[in-house]
Amino acid sequence: MYLNVSETGNLSLEEVDDFKRFHIAAAPAQVSGTGASDAFLELSEDAGEGHYWLDADGIAALSGRVDDPDWMQSFWTMLEKSEPYGFADVAGRRIKAHLA
Repeated sequence: MYLNVSETGNLSLEEVDDFKRFHIAAAPAQVSGTGASDAFLELSEDAGEGHYWLDADGIAALSGRVDDPDWMQSFWTMLEKSEPYGFADVAGRRIKAHLA
């Protein structure tokens, strides 16, 4: 699964059934600086070193599957499994991802 930031700044969640990995696909200028996507800035917080904290509920909403209890369970399980490695904050409802 990955968050795609298009050249026009639109956000989409791709490969929504791949719960084994998560990253951000975007040109660096689309996520930081004066040309950054407003939509991305609303959903993220810079965590440094090419990583960003993302609003997990906002990411789930981009999936189009928030009404699917099985998908939501798999999504939160993915976050729970990544939390010990520092890539999720389940209580804070955030996911940490790198810019690929």
